[in-house]
Amino acid sequence: MSLIDAFYRYLLRRSALEIFMVDRSNFFFDFGSREGRRNAYQAIVHARPLYLNNIYLATQRPGLLLKRTQLMERWARWEISNFEYLMQLNTLAGRSYNDITQYPVFPWILSDYSSKSLDLSNPSSYRDLSKPIGALNPDRLKKFQERYSSFDDPVIPKFHYGSHYSSAGTVLYYLIRVEPFTTLAIKLQGGKFDHADRMFSDIFATWNGVLEDMSDVKELVPELFYLPEVLTNENSIDFGTTQLGGKLDTVKLPAWAENPVDFVHKHRMALESEYVSSHLHEWIDLIFGYKQRGKEAIAANNVFFYITYEGTVDIDKISDPVQQHATQDQIAYFGQTPSQLLTIPHLKKKPLSEVLHLQTIFRNPKAIKSYAIPSPEQCNLPAAAIHASSDTVVVVDLNAPAAHVAQHKWQPNTPDGQGTPFLFHHGKATSGSAGGIIRMLKGPAGTGEEWQYPQALAFPVSGIRSQAIVSITCDKEIITGGHADNSIRLISSDGAKTLETAYAHCAPVTCLGLSPNSDYLVTGSRDTTVLLWRIHRALASHSSVTSESSTGNGTGMRPSTGSSSSSHLLMEKNRRRRIEGPIQVLRGHHSEILSCCVNSGLRMVVSCSHSSDVLLHSIREGRLVRRLDGVLAHAVSLSSEGIVVVWNESKHIISTFTLNGVLIAKSELPFSSSICCMEISLDGWSALIGINSQENGIAYNSSWNSQSSKSGNEDFYSDSEETHDTNRINAPSPSICFLDLHTLEVFHVLKLREGQDITALALNKDNTNLLVSTWDKQLIVFTDPTLSLKVVDQMLKLGWEGDGLKHLIK
Repeated sequence: MSLIDAFYRYLLRRSALEIFMVDRSNFFFDFGSREGRRNAYQAIVHARPLYLNNIYLATQRPGLLLKRTQLMERWARWEISNFEYLMQLNTLAGRSYNDITQYPVFPWILSDYSSKSLDLSNPSSYRDLSKPIGALNPDRLKKFQERYSSFDDPVIPKFHYGSHYSSAGTVLYYLIRVEPFTTLAIKLQGGKFDHADRMFSDIFATWNGVLEDMSDVKELVPELFYLPEVLTNENSIDFGTTQLGGKLDTVKLPAWAENPVDFVHKHRMALESEYVSSHLHEWIDLIFGYKQRGKEAIAANNVFFYITYEGTVDIDKISDPVQQHATQDQIAYFGQTPSQLLTIPHLKKKPLSEVLHLQTIFRNPKAIKSYAIPSPEQCNLPAAAIHASSDTVVVVDLNAPAAHVAQHKWQPNTPDGQGTPFLFHHGKATSGSAGGIIRMLKGPAGTGEEWQYPQALAFPVSGIRSQAIVSITCDKEIITGGHADNSIRLISSDGAKTLETAYAHCAPVTCLGLSPNSDYLVTGSRDTTVLLWRIHRALASHSSVTSESSTGNGTGMRPSTGSSSSSHLLMEKNRRRRIEGPIQVLRGHHSEILSCCVNSGLRMVVSCSHSSDVLLHSIREGRLVRRLDGVLAHAVSLSSEGIVVVWNESKHIISTFTLNGVLIAKSELPFSSSICCMEISLDGWSALIGINSQENGIAYNSSWNSQSSKSGNEDFYSDSEETHDTNRINAPSPSICFLDLHTLEVFHVLKLREGQDITALALNKDNTNLLVSTWDKQLIVFTDPTLSLKVVDQMLKLGWEGDGLKHLIK
């Protein structure tokens, strides 16, 4: 199986190996000695597994790994989030989810746990990240400094803190409410829980403890930034009673948090805030960097007990078994300082205003302006799907799967010198293109034949929404369903030719969805199943090995009916299929699948059907991991942050859930309006919804409404969910609403003219441009015009010169 691996230490010695698989599973092995680990590592390398990452073959030193991976530079350019960067640093420094004695460590971010509302724009809401926990309280710091100065021992070096910021006890303290940590905590305490008064019960009280208690300098665990279940007692465990007679149950939250989901959301927002982004490098210097040891650590009041540092104790050289075992236990439970990654100051993150790719339409929506593409009759509209890359706009029209396909050239955020903040060139239509059979069935072409773009050859099934059966890959190729032969097809965007066909469903495909990076495809069908496929990237050139009649594999691959030469058969056999699978068959629905989506980063598939609950399946095992009981949906979507978005057409309610099925928020639309399409932001925290009038919405969503009355399931929410507050979205039709996915509140509206009902939305990769297709055959681009000027200014600062800017500079 494909893998990458890395050297790890266990009990402060480099005797362990952690293996990271491509499917995101990982395994931790301790071989007891350096030699045992080395032998195992060499055996893996000699086996030459597919996709073995060469970075880890070049060096074993964590600091060099950090340099080779360019993680710090990527973080400084805002290419990865603060959360992701901290996780990567923990991994490189030997911290692992598989070892509670050196679990990933995260910083306390906030200092305000008492206000009724949390102001993330106020610097006083945050903890000082330039100081270790023990130095935040000046009065307590004086005591630590006095102990350091007066301590004198011939064997034990001086130290500020007798406890550590991360240990097995710290991990179990925070995570005791979820397994397997509940069981581990019982074992650590000798078969019972610790006294209830010493357990995690109040976030504000815990914060006060790390500020006041001389023996408490613990930092946080990553789960407090993404897993609300660590704050609730979902398993109804009896943790005991406090001295005041209270039963220990869920964790008491700050006044500004409505519930555990709200706390985790705001906590994560604080971690990703501009303030933390500009100061996080200071905390990294303390934990992973140059202030971890030596004179800099002393000056920063950041010295811990000597046994927590790598290299201070060599367990293998302790001859007395009793003493060796005692030392191992001390290291295991006292805490371990991460491997040092940097001996020089960490880079500071660039100011947000200088990072052009983060100036998305979600950051400053009020600056957005609309720009209609001229000559819209040449744009192949109205569209069922649009894809905008850095240089191309692919438009698939509403005839899908027998769709016309247009490929236009454009350069987003590049002013054309005529007042438009992007360059756009219409693609050339091809007369006499593919789809001749369909053209004959339709009769003679109209007067616009010169702009009839190439058409895909297909025999469509009626009653299926064209928008639901079209997706466009990162390679600008189109995947379609809705075919009479139950197939899915890969279509080229430059000629609408069928590159590959795959079979597996027993009925027509009614919906499909691609993962954000186009590595996975899910297809739903009238046969009630959802299939998961793997999509392989395009070769440098596929024109020489593909044809209109080529067929893909799959469980039901069909042989060609015509005769073929042996050389052609050999070529087809050896050619790597672009559509691989199905690799999973996902079951649990009882009727036609209406909507499905997949996210490879989350390893999750979400789907819905006419009469079944919303289902969540795992990619890795194809296992049903969650059923949203009582939730009837006509469309689903999944954000990169694990927020499931559900739209119920009959109830006119949009709602969001966590991956564990907890309702986050819900909002109701007027019955005169309908959601026709949705796009989720790159960061996973916002969404765009296209709202049409109900009269036109029915035309787009006919398959949703045609059978909703037949399902017999009119209850969208269970009794517990009905008590959740419902917001109301009062947006005009047609319009595009900007939604906060955590609250489902509208924070901006783009209003379109009457008659401009929306058929498709598309965000470009960096979310700086929004492309909208309307029913009146218009293609509109929404963007901030000042961004293109910033791009030009940046190019000039970098010394860029070219003919393309001459008219602009003049």
